[in-house]
Amino acid sequence: MSKEKQILQLRIKGYSQRRIADTLKVSRNTVAKVFKALQEHPVSEDSLNTLNDQEIHQQLLSEESQVPILVTPDYDYVHKELLKSGVTLKLLWEEYVDTCRRSEKPPYMYSQFCKLYQDYVNQHHLTMHIRHKPGDKLMVDWTGTTLPL
Repeated sequence: MSKEKQILQLRIKGYSQRRIADTLKVSRNTVAKVFKALQEHPVSEDSLNTLNDQEIHQQLLSEESQVPILVTPDYDYVHKELLKSGVTLKLLWEEYVDTCRRSEKPPYMYSQFCKLYQDYVNQHHLTMHIRHKPGDKLMVDWTGTTLPL
């Protein structure tokens, strides 16, 4: 039997919130949350006996079960754009956030966006590591903007 159903049954018996929390070994905040949900979405004693645990949870805490779905960025596009000069991951994240806001969906925060991109890079083996002895070779990076002389 679910905790919500047990809390409601003890409430019908007239138990206080503290006593219910002590009896069921749950926090008082959990009991208070169920009591508040019961005020917003009343459940009769008759329906309490007929409904199963899942239906009671859905009826009382329906807002809690509606987790927002985050938009997954197109990391193929992100990787191709990063190859261009002057494009940064922060700039692409801001573009992604604007796209999400226009579609009214929640975006990933910057740190999670970067972590997911790093996972994408690792999964698709998109980097190449050059193994060499330190100080053995001189390597020059010719990409990016040049310094005028």
